[in-house]
Amino acid sequence: MNTVVLHTALPRAKALDTSSLREVMTLIDQAQYDRARTQIDSLLAADPTGVVAVWLLAARMAVGIETGDCSGSLGDAENALETMSMISGKRGADYHALLVTLIYQLSFAHHNLGDTARARKELLRAQSLLERLAKRDPERFSAMLLYAVEASTTLISNRRKQMEVFEHYQNTAELYAKQLTSGDRNATRTAMAGLVDTLEKEGQIMLDVGNSRNAVKYFTKALRYQKKLGGKPGKKELRLSIGLSKSLMRLVNRRASAEKLLQSLLPLARQLKAYDEVIVIENLLNQTGRNSSIMSLLKSL
Repeated sequence: MNTVVLHTALPRAKALDTSSLREVMTLIDQAQYDRARTQIDSLLAADPTGVVAVWLLAARMAVGIETGDCSGSLGDAENALETMSMISGKRGADYHALLVTLIYQLSFAHHNLGDTARARKELLRAQSLLERLAKRDPERFSAMLLYAVEASTTLISNRRKQMEVFEHYQNTAELYAKQLTSGDRNATRTAMAGLVDTLEKEGQIMLDVGNSRNAVKYFTKALRYQKKLGGKPGKKELRLSIGLSKSLMRLVNRRASAEKLLQSLLPLARQLKAYDEVIVIENLLNQTGRNSSIMSLLKSL
């Protein structure tokens, strides 16, 4: 993620002292993320208000994205949007620069979390706002618009590559499906295990390109064949069920089902001592609420 967006969003109102914000910006530019986070936390502890508070949260959000804490970044985005909703009076250039920065950074956070369909929508929304802002103030917003356009072409390129890989796995799945009727028990089990792996990969690609309905179908099929292999539910079933939950979460009318499934998976993950999966499940449950809150706040703004 390019830091041009944060530079663009630095408040420029004459009444504000932004020297401390510029110090944070310098640390982020130099990739001194630990020091930047410490300074941001210190400044936020002083309880700033208005656009200064929003910029600090946007900066901490950027640090989270760069250091892999994208779930934390969603929390910062939610807090920043709540703060923006309380800003009264005229909403000038600083306000709009921060709003488009938050939306732009949300697209990166969601992309890194695997929710590329949501990421593309947010990036398109950011571009639409930037086009209007660039017409009013080209000196301030033109560079940021260029980076937003470049980011969208990268996402589209990734999608094409993913679909090429998907075609490969489709052919592999057809091969395994034919082998299931061979009659040889060992060969059948090997083919079934291979088919499960392939269906999981197909489901993940569908999830990555935003085709959640097809992702649900592939993960459901993979789970069905995995159960036929017998044995107690293990990490394989857990991983497939998490993939299914992610797919269901992105379908508006299936989110409640996704939450129930995730809650039922927590005891299994703990029983299996699958601590990484426990963290993933807990983060997904937290993200569900945050994404709903973020969408509501964006609509209100």
